Amino acid sequence: MSDFYKPPESRMARKAHQCTYCAEEIDAGAEYVHQTGFYDGRWYTNKMHPECFADMCEGDGEFTPYSNERPTFDNKEKKQ
Repeated sequence: MSDFYKPPESRMARKAHQCTYCAEEIDAGAEYVHQTGFYDGRWYTNKMHPECFADMCEGDGEFTPYSNERPTFDNKEKKQ
């Protein structure tokens, strides 16, 4: 079976979640990006802060879950 993913959806958290990218909490009531798919032979569900999802998309889309730094405005300035 080949890899695929559903388009990302913007959602409002009804309860707290853990960001798949930075491992920080996504607070209840906060907006987050939800995406599911099939990669490397496994199903996955990602829940990320919008800025974490954007940072992941700026790269090649591959990342190690729960091991990245949450992007801030200062981090974005340093990259440029």
